[in-house]
Amino acid sequence: MSATIETVRAAPGLAGYLEAVEERLAETVASHAGVVAEVGGDALSSGGKRLRPVLAFLSAPEDAEPPVTAGVAVELVHMATLVHDDLIDGARVRRGRAAAWTAHGVEAAQAAGDYLFARAFAELAAEGDEEAVATLADASLALARGEAMQRRQRHDPDTPVEEYLERCALKTGKLFEAACVLGGGSAAYGRLLGVAFQIADDILDCAGDTIETGKVPGADLRDGTPTLPLLLAARADEVVRAALAGGPLEGVLVRVAATGALERSRQIALDYARRAREALDGSDRRAALEALADAVVDRDA
Repeated sequence: MSATIETVRAAPGLAGYLEAVEERLAETVASHAGVVAEVGGDALSSGGKRLRPVLAFLSAPEDAEPPVTAGVAVELVHMATLVHDDLIDGARVRRGRAAAWTAHGVEAAQAAGDYLFARAFAELAAEGDEEAVATLADASLALARGEAMQRRQRHDPDTPVEEYLERCALKTGKLFEAACVLGGGSAAYGRLLGVAFQIADDILDCAGDTIETGKVPGADLRDGTPTLPLLLAARADEVVRAALAGGPLEGVLVRVAATGALERSRQIALDYARRAREALDGSDRRAALEALADAVVDRDA
């Protein structure tokens, strides 16, 4: 994985672009002093891969002005969803730190998530680009639909894999797509890459190292969220099936691994990554985008 990550990070101008995005994120989050800015600042300082701004940059033509506003806007939406998701899921930890709602309270976290969403659209609106605002609005609507779908699927081991993949496309793929489109690149690449990324995330939840991921493995199982590895394992193991439906959880992750579901899920993620690479057409930074498609699957965090 390190070689592909290095290929991405070596893209000319990327380091300076990410510095500019980080600076602007700090400015916009702090623009209205108060509790919501404080909570937003905590969310910002917890870090992250900044993958969506990276996508916006890599999707832009090399001779174009770096899409700093696009990168800031998509990252703000992503941050907002993390704050809200932790609250909805009851997750107490985010990237090894206390989640916003546990550190500041439920109401403050709700308000901060809304604030981050609003700041995202304020950034784009200031540019006067109605099409860009519409693109991000469409992605935000998809995020809400994906969250609603996840709530409906909770504790359902009979969730069709196709519906799980649709959820991935809505909850993750659509914002990846928006990042690419706002940068000037391929919508299909972003959407397919997002699905590959989410499947890889769900595999890590079953088998990842807490030190690397910053999360305790098994969160999806405890929450009853039917992910690809859990659904595939539930088809082969009645104990896994019962656990996903709300039954006892002890020893279940070991049983998930024993079914081969993790490797089968990885192969599906790799197929989405391959399709994402094939969706690239004439991009100035094609090598870096292709490397990124590999990196999102072969990672440990």
